[in-house]
Amino acid sequence: MIKRVLYRCWQFYKAVFPDFNYKRWEKVLEGADKRLIPLLNSLGKAEKSHTLRVIDLINNDDSLNSVLKKELSDFALIHDIGKAITKPSLFFKVAKVILKLSSDSHCIAGCRAVWRLTHNKELALKILKHHIKPNPNSFLDIFQRYDDRA
Repeated sequence: MIKRVLYRCWQFYKAVFPDFNYKRWEKVLEGADKRLIPLLNSLGKAEKSHTLRVIDLINNDDSLNSVLKKELSDFALIHDIGKAITKPSLFFKVAKVILKLSSDSHCIAGCRAVWRLTHNKELALKILKHHIKPNPNSFLDIFQRYDDRA
């Protein structure tokens, strides 16, 4: 119970005071699909910081092979792209942390945007389903462990 409360406090702190490194963000975007960069750049600082933390957790995990690291990191960059559209408010972020609310609106918005911009059905569906727990898709099940820790 104490561990969960501390985790929620940490989540709240990260939502209110994101530690965003603009140069790292620009470096990460170098490998991104150019069609998605405008949406990625319109994410808020907290979302960008979260994305960088997920990427770091993946890249620092020595148990992953290089191919899986690359696939997970690439997905980490765009997994919350729908938040560029839904623009979750600070109030919602705090309520989500405190009340443990689920929010799938960014998954739906991200799926639609990625489909519209890339016509990559597999990628769009991964974004749609990335918060399902337990996830029948083994890639998304692995990814969610990093997403939850970041």
